[in-house]
Amino acid sequence: MPAKFRSLSLVLTAVVLLVAGAAGAQTYLDLEGQIQEFTLDNGVHFIVLENHDVPVFSFRTFVNVGSANEVRGITGLSHILEHMAFKGTPEIGTSDYKKEKKAIAAEDAAFAALKVERRKGDRADPARLKDLEAAFTAAKDAAREFVVTNEFGQIVENNGGKGLNAYTNSDVTVYLYNFPSNRLELWAYLEGSRMAHPVLREFYTEKDGPVTEERRMRTDNNPIGRMIEQFQNLMFMANGYHHSTIGYMSDLQNISRADCQKYFDENYVGSNIVVALAGDVDFGQVKKYAKKYFSAIPAGHPEPVETLEPAQLGEKRIILDDPSQPVFVTGYHIENVRHPDWPVYQVIADVLGQGRTSRLYTSLVKEQQIAVQAMTFPGFPGQKYQTGLLAFGIPVKGKTGADLESAVYAEIDKIVADGITADELAGVKQRTRANYIRGLQGNSGMASQLAWYQTYHGDWRELFNEVQRIEAVTLDDVKRVAGEIFVATNRTVGIIKTTEQDS
Repeated sequence: MPAKFRSLSLVLTAVVLLVAGAAGAQTYLDLEGQIQEFTLDNGVHFIVLENHDVPVFSFRTFVNVGSANEVRGITGLSHILEHMAFKGTPEIGTSDYKKEKKAIAAEDAAFAALKVERRKGDRADPARLKDLEAAFTAAKDAAREFVVTNEFGQIVENNGGKGLNAYTNSDVTVYLYNFPSNRLELWAYLEGSRMAHPVLREFYTEKDGPVTEERRMRTDNNPIGRMIEQFQNLMFMANGYHHSTIGYMSDLQNISRADCQKYFDENYVGSNIVVALAGDVDFGQVKKYAKKYFSAIPAGHPEPVETLEPAQLGEKRIILDDPSQPVFVTGYHIENVRHPDWPVYQVIADVLGQGRTSRLYTSLVKEQQIAVQAMTFPGFPGQKYQTGLLAFGIPVKGKTGADLESAVYAEIDKIVADGITADELAGVKQRTRANYIRGLQGNSGMASQLAWYQTYHGDWRELFNEVQRIEAVTLDDVKRVAGEIFVATNRTVGIIKTTEQDS
């Protein structure tokens, strides 16, 4: 850890853990005052924290789009588009873009013809289908002749970049790596170019290969993955969390490059993008290069569309017969991360099932010895929209999901009836302060947190209110909220029931 942050951490730890009051708030403001920001004319928002102790910087690009934005027919597209962002631009990743562009157009035409025949289902002409598949394969091969494989990644690596990565979830798509500070302009060129002008090259190869394989590994060939997908489909009837980030197999097979380009054009616009940098950078230089290389990103203001989840009128339940290990999961609908009760959800989840001192772990794992794992967390599968608080458990050998179900409800009912203790609440607040301190350490952590709060809360300054929000939670709040959410009609249950495997 850089010395600057190391000394800051010691100051914060001493002040926050012992006082957690006005003096602590002032310490947070000391760090808050070092952060600068600006917004380009196209809406891209930049947040910068300078730290010159080590000649490196970290960044996070948060694009405010995830699988919750998808609709039927294009599920999984946010994740596919994340993959495409590594394929390069008209200048990067190609040996001859003019010729490649023509080859890509021919590839798209071949896929469109194949898709028309596929959609005929049983009425498709087998001979024509075979010919169209052969033509499509030939077109893909022709387009790949112009591809310079992984040139984007090689440029980053050859210039000292580390940790090149990205991820997609229900809410956002995030891009990240670390770079030497003397490569700031190169970073701006690379990141700005792929946000403004990505070439969706190798689109069909990628979605039919690595993306589809992820689907098989995470869901189709994974018993818990299969159950969680079915559970999610059941729990969320109306809002965007109804389907998983990986998407349905039929959509993955039929999504076209045109679908992807349209989705990109609608969502990868200035007002949807937050870029946070932390480390050895100069604010003036960041602003200069941002204007030069990020201004080509089109402006746009996507209207957020959220179908509110209707009140659940009765318990939902799914039981999957499977030769795998038994599993129990239950979920309760809660509001999103911006709701005033979100800190209360965090407290309830912590006391109920986070860590070895939690009630579920103590009761199910240590005392009753009926589970090998028991835990809870708020925010399944996301935090931007109405979401869920989950309790999850894996039984020991000889026990079933049904055994865990009654034990989990018993612990939940205690919180509903009696709330939690003052010591438990104090413990949550102490852990929150300690975790907060850890989150302020290091360039990567700061860049991530600043971008996250700007995207989810609309203002990075909310990062510095996190401890105060938890500090404000009372025992009465916990009892009130527990009584509201932990009711049978608000509950979805998923169980894997172990069956004998056919020999």
